[in-house]
Amino acid sequence: MTNDTKLFNNFAKGKKQIRIITDDCVIYTRVSGAKQMDGLSLETQLKGVQEYAKRHKLLIRERFGGTYESAQTDERKEFQKMIKYLKTTKHKISKILVYSLERFSRNENSIWLSTQLRKLGTEIVSVTQPIDTSNPAGIMQQKMLFLFGEFDNQLRRQKSMAGVKERLLKGEWCTKPPVGYDIIRINGERKIVLNDTGKIIKKIFLWKAQERLPNEQIRQRLLNLKVNYCLRRIAEILTNPFYCGMMVHKALEGEVLEGKHDKLISKDLFLQVNGILAEKKLGLQTKKERPEIALKRFMKCEVCNEPMRGYIAKDTDTPYYKCNTPGCKCNRNANLLNHQFIERLNAFAVKGKCYKLIDRYLKYTFKQMNSSLAENQAAERARIAELNKKVERLEERYVLEEIAGDLYQKYKQKFEVERDEIEARMKNNTIELSRLDSLIKFTFTMAENLPKMWATGDYMQRQELQTAFFSEGISYNRQKDECRLDKPNYFLEHIADLSGEIAKFTPEQIKNFDPTSLEAP
Repeated sequence: MTNDTKLFNNFAKGKKQIRIITDDCVIYTRVSGAKQMDGLSLETQLKGVQEYAKRHKLLIRERFGGTYESAQTDERKEFQKMIKYLKTTKHKISKILVYSLERFSRNENSIWLSTQLRKLGTEIVSVTQPIDTSNPAGIMQQKMLFLFGEFDNQLRRQKSMAGVKERLLKGEWCTKPPVGYDIIRINGERKIVLNDTGKIIKKIFLWKAQERLPNEQIRQRLLNLKVNYCLRRIAEILTNPFYCGMMVHKALEGEVLEGKHDKLISKDLFLQVNGILAEKKLGLQTKKERPEIALKRFMKCEVCNEPMRGYIAKDTDTPYYKCNTPGCKCNRNANLLNHQFIERLNAFAVKGKCYKLIDRYLKYTFKQMNSSLAENQAAERARIAELNKKVERLEERYVLEEIAGDLYQKYKQKFEVERDEIEARMKNNTIELSRLDSLIKFTFTMAENLPKMWATGDYMQRQELQTAFFSEGISYNRQKDECRLDKPNYFLEHIADLSGEIAKFTPEQIKNFDPTSLEAP
């Protein structure tokens, strides 16, 4: 019997990874904009990576970048050009030289990109952050630096959006205005005023309102005025409330405010135009949802854990809920399940006679919570002041050349991250006692009328109500014919429990009611 293992080679699994390392490399430099901080200019980056290549005897095959490109997305022209080159070049590129990893990418795709490049045999090499990515520890270190870059981006965006929102709340539009407006400065003050193009934009609104012209005919008329707008641009203009003096922006989180800029048209004209557009948008009619099937997609089949769909039987006009899983026979009359859901809501309904005692209890509880928060926030404010002093001291030592640049960056980032986390935590934990009365009254009214509100609401009102109070949805067991509520709103549940407990009070207990005698939520 031979011991020739070669006979078993056909049964072997996997293959030996052979990594070819060459001296070929490419350079990638980037700054986000013309106002990039000193020390990270394109020239500085290029000089740093060229010196690194010379010192390590690397052959630079191509250079990419050298322009202003944001690293928030991976749709950058130079970046895509580099990726294409790596995949198609006849040279075996082993390294992409960057000044620092944040110059390569600062979004959540950076780790994925580095992994895909590694599969091509190409490593990202930061000339200012020496990391050996030939071992798991080095790869993990590189991933952590990418994560810190993404986190820094998120913090910057949060601060930037806060500033944008503050200006918008004052009625000031702080970004580029839409077509038809110019930005000018009068006595140093920034103003947004109408230009000559604005007169043509006004014609678009008048043609739509007075003649009800389709967008294609509007486009043809604009061509006669030597203005070439595509249909998409015309649609964007007609639906932009900026032209009637109103401002909408992501930073406002769904709020609409009146701006200080010049109005091109009246609000009535804007609403008239958009009323016409709503009559028949793109030639499609919106199907109106039936309130009888408001639990669709919100209710899951307990066996399959899949959302149930809602439909109306054409022959009998009867609503049904049905599980979409093939072979599952979970199909039930929607009217019966809706009735079960309302019965479950009744368990959360509170009695009006309990309002005064619950009101006293909730105010006491929130004030106690706010008292402890005030103590915690005082300690956190002290910690923020301490971190600010540490950053100042760090900057002083760096200027006096007592510490190196890498240590300065490391600890400065550490202190600033901790400070930002504390500030965010303080903001999220603030309780608005000034609005406490109205909030308690609103919550109690909702809890008191919850079953009635759902039963009388339309499709959208039912959906909003059930989602607000039962964020994880509900489930239905066909065998038991039972509708079950999964993890209801804790505050609502607690109010209902209090109502049941207070309902058992004697007149003497009501008279001598002590909020501290009840369990705090």
